[in-house]
Amino acid sequence: KIVNLPKNCVVTIYNISGTLIRQYTKDDSRTYIDWDLKNHAGIPIAGGVYLIHVKSPGLGEKIIKWFGTLRPVDLNAF
Repeated sequence: KIVNLPKNCVVTIYNISGTLIRQYTKDDSRTYIDWDLKNHAGIPIAGGVYLIHVKSPGLGEKIIKWFGTLRPVDLNAF
């Protein structure tokens, strides 16, 4: 979940090498976006450092570094 967002903004997520992972356009009163930790093709991301770029017209831009780790898949849970 990406929180404390303005009403109108574009949230773009990149990996540390600058490759586009996912982009969201937000235009509602919620102050958050639910990111399912998948890229634009629906494939789960790898653990590591990501850059989250938030751009809002009239307010400016903000870049956030995020480090995420993912649990290994438990194949016995099926």
